[in-house]
Amino acid sequence: MSPSCNRVFLVLAACGAIACSGMQERFKPMAIGDPVPAYATRTLAGDSAHVGNGQPQPLTLLNIWATWCVPCQKEFPDIERIHREYGPRGLRVLAVSVDSNIDDTKIREFMRRYQATFLVGHDAKGSIRTRYQSLGIPESYLISPDGKLLFRNPGAFPEGAANVRAAIEAALAQ
Repeated sequence: MSPSCNRVFLVLAACGAIACSGMQERFKPMAIGDPVPAYATRTLAGDSAHVGNGQPQPLTLLNIWATWCVPCQKEFPDIERIHREYGPRGLRVLAVSVDSNIDDTKIREFMRRYQATFLVGHDAKGSIRTRYQSLGIPESYLISPDGKLLFRNPGAFPEGAANVRAAIEAALAQ
C-alpha cells in the first residue's frame, strides 16, 4: 500500500474506532430550554464577559465566528444591525472569535472593516466550541437572562436574519 493510502486507512480506522467506542454519545447539542454552560471570555476592550454563570445577565446573542470564515463575514452586517436595533432594548451581543493563529490586532482590523460595535471576545483555544457543543462556525445562541438556551442558529443567519429577529422579539416580549 502507498503511504497516502496508509494515511487514509489510518484516518478511517480512527474514525471507526471513535464511532464504535461510544464517544459520539457524549456529543449532545443543547436543547432549547437547557441551561447553557458557564463561559467567560476576555473582550478586546480588556474587560470580561460571562454567560451561563448563575448570575443574572442581559438577554445575550452569543455568536461563535472566525475571521477566515466567509459565512461569518457575510453575517456580520446583520449582527451589527441586530445590535443597533435591539441593544437599546436590552440585548447584549457577544461575538467570540475562535481564531487560533492570530492576535487581537487582526481581529480588531476585522471589526473595523465590518464596522462592528458589539462586544467581541477572543478564544484562541476554541474552548467555547467544546463547551457549547458547537456544530461549526458560525453558530449563534440566544441566551435568556437566567442562562437558558432560547434559540440556536447553526451556520450563518439567512439574509435579513428574520428567524433570529423573531426569537429576540419573543424573548424581549416576556
